[in-house]
Amino acid sequence: MIDVALVTCSEFPNLGRDDALLLPALAQRGIHARPVPWDDPAMNWSIPKLSVIRSTWDYHHRLTEFLAWAERAAALCSLWNPLEIIRWNTHKSYLRDLEQRGIPIVPTVWLAHGTYADLARLMADHSWQTVVVKPAVSASAYATLLVTEETIDQGQSHLSTFLATHDMMVQPFQHSVTTYSERSLIFIDGELTHAVKRSPELSLEPVQSHQNELATPQKDEIKLAQNILGSVDTPVMYARVDMVRGDNGAIHLLELELVEPSLFLHLAPHAVQRFADAIAMRCKDAA
Repeated sequence: MIDVALVTCSEFPNLGRDDALLLPALAQRGIHARPVPWDDPAMNWSIPKLSVIRSTWDYHHRLTEFLAWAERAAALCSLWNPLEIIRWNTHKSYLRDLEQRGIPIVPTVWLAHGTYADLARLMADHSWQTVVVKPAVSASAYATLLVTEETIDQGQSHLSTFLATHDMMVQPFQHSVTTYSERSLIFIDGELTHAVKRSPELSLEPVQSHQNELATPQKDEIKLAQNILGSVDTPVMYARVDMVRGDNGAIHLLELELVEPSLFLHLAPHAVQRFADAIAMRCKDAA
């Protein structure tokens, strides 16, 4: 008997530490939940009332398989976040969609796989002295490289290698990540539960602290996050909105994480309870 499958990957069969906090919270609500790797061949996805994607941190290496699994699972049980969100959010082209809806994103050059791009020319054309090069399907800073004018040769090699098989992105490096840091705003069922100041994955300078910590979001950050979620066509159970400030201080969307983001639940016990309540409500609806 299983009410809820907390979907994970084989590398983390017992979930990440944050997501594991949901198990006792759900048990307190009389809900039997257990972690299940998304690619477990023995799993019958019609058994759980609800499947909640959490620690599937290998999806970007096997996107076609992952999306095929999500389609099968969604046909058999209630899947959260929903299938249409998963399809949309696993490729960072969703940022272009949001930009067309008026959301300020970090300036981005989009490069299709199988093409060639001259990185030095691209940087010069945009007056960018330092850039971040990354795949459009990526998680946990996979294949993400910080490139300066002094390391263009390395950057060109990296870009050309990955462009052979991956859609790629080039963005100007936002220097505020080493001072103000990134900000992640976490929402459960549309409610802002907490915000986190995050140490940057990439930096030109030494970072004083590599600890993620709770932060009080600024009014413009909350407003932008709410506008972003309001621009998403399908309701979501959970969301993480990652933001960064440009050199002029204006806030920009860096990532909208709707598939398997860390929600930093260990920093906010009340968010664990809110998340468990959201799952319990949908279990009741799916009964």
